[in-house]
Amino acid sequence: MALKIDLSHTGIAGASNGRSRGLILIVWVFVAIVAALFLFANYSIGVMSAARAYVGGEGLWSKAQKEAVYALSRYCTDRDPREYEIFKEALLVSLGDRQARLELEKPDPDLQVAAAGFLQGRNHPDDVDGMIRLFRSFRRVPEIDKAIAIWAQGDVHIDQLIALGDKVHTAMEAGTLDANAARGYLTQLHEINALLTPLEDQFSYTLGEASRKTRTVLLIFMFVAVSGLLTVAYVFSGRVVRQSEDLQHALRESELQLRGLLQFAPLPIIIVRVGDEAIVYANNRALEQFGVTAASLRQYKAKNFYVRPEDREQVVQVLGAQGSVRDWEVELRDAAGRTFWSLISSQRIAFAGEDCLLTALNNIEDRRRAQEELRHRAFHDDLTGLPNRAMFMDALSRTLHRMERKNGVFSILFIDLDQFKEVNDSLGHTVGDVLLQEVAMRIRLCVREGDLVARLGGDEFVILVEGEDNPGEVISIAQKILSALEPEHQLEGHVVRVTSSIGISRYPENGTELNDLLRNADAAMYKAKERGRNNFQVAADSRM
Repeated sequence: MALKIDLSHTGIAGASNGRSRGLILIVWVFVAIVAALFLFANYSIGVMSAARAYVGGEGLWSKAQKEAVYALSRYCTDRDPREYEIFKEALLVSLGDRQARLELEKPDPDLQVAAAGFLQGRNHPDDVDGMIRLFRSFRRVPEIDKAIAIWAQGDVHIDQLIALGDKVHTAMEAGTLDANAARGYLTQLHEINALLTPLEDQFSYTLGEASRKTRTVLLIFMFVAVSGLLTVAYVFSGRVVRQSEDLQHALRESELQLRGLLQFAPLPIIIVRVGDEAIVYANNRALEQFGVTAASLRQYKAKNFYVRPEDREQVVQVLGAQGSVRDWEVELRDAAGRTFWSLISSQRIAFAGEDCLLTALNNIEDRRRAQEELRHRAFHDDLTGLPNRAMFMDALSRTLHRMERKNGVFSILFIDLDQFKEVNDSLGHTVGDVLLQEVAMRIRLCVREGDLVARLGGDEFVILVEGEDNPGEVISIAQKILSALEPEHQLEGHVVRVTSSIGISRYPENGTELNDLLRNADAAMYKAKERGRNNFQVAADSRM
């Protein structure tokens, strides 16, 4: 046995051996707990990453659809064959995503065909497997099912867009595309775009709802799983405490033997004298946790290690009322002042003939950090660190309700980079990613503290500006952004210049509904592009 203390003269050698075996078993129980928590955290992060990939994919789909509409519009007016090629290329994104969805809806889908569709939809290769798994595993979840249904509704309008493009091209080739015909086609084009845009917003909002509910379910499940695992750990820890009490009762004069046994415990354990809160014993794990030595420990009281005195007072109150506490979550600090979160369980015992508390600690800093990382990854863009579409839509919805109650105002600035696709095509996606990071940094420097800057996907950014009583403040921000983006970028040995087109909508002048405000900001942005790019346009007052 690992514990070789001769207790035969006390008549409890068998108890000591049984305790040693129990301690070894506890070590394996905690190894299993850590492994289970790691696997579940990894699965949870994978699910949220896949959900975030769908949000980003919707942004790519929306962007491509707008590119197609814009290119076909220019084709009707400028009659440049290259615009028709841009139109067809942009539609490949929507058709690729459709291919993936239709394949995954089959009883026995060909996953390679689905993956090829997502790749054609410009989704990142690293996200494709997760997107497929999420679709297949959560297909019947109400929010996911609703999002897919909205996605499928867009097929009809995309087909209409394809058919209209064919008509325009046929008329162009036949030489029958006069001014009247072009105006008719443009009218049809705007009607199709007006039908697609609300579907895109609904799809994005529904995905955001699904992402938030999925995150909540995962956190609840993690909490239940951790509670269950810690209950198992508590049962074994309680067994340690009970055995310690029995052993101490039998070995009143053998304090060193008890100390030896506690050294095998898989958790930091301290023994505190009730009368003056002096720490009379700490095992090696506790000494390491608090960054002290056995000699220096004498100068500390238990309360010195609590970050908030009120937490210690609550623990003392519960101990006085119940005689023990179980899995109490508190923030502690070590001797150097470094803080950490821990679950503590305390039980009254008799130690060296005095009334004491035996306290076991379970450091949960990694678990709390994993939960925080999970929350952050669900609502932030990996590339730029900005809030993503889901977080922006949630913030916009809350701001809208708050301004309705306060009769307040706010504005949305919709920013789209000009010629960003040419940068990606000519210099590669690596340079394009670095450029997006630089653009995000410059935009952040142009806004006020408290304004929300988010990346919707691709090269689209959006700013939510609250509390500006003077519309000139928002215009000033737009002008700052245009000026900030004009200077050249030195990226990977290349000199890159990029400008932006900005559309502005304001609540309540440009709408009192979320979708109306977004649609008007988007329309104003495209008006800025039509007027030569590198400028901003303000949406017309919808109440006039």
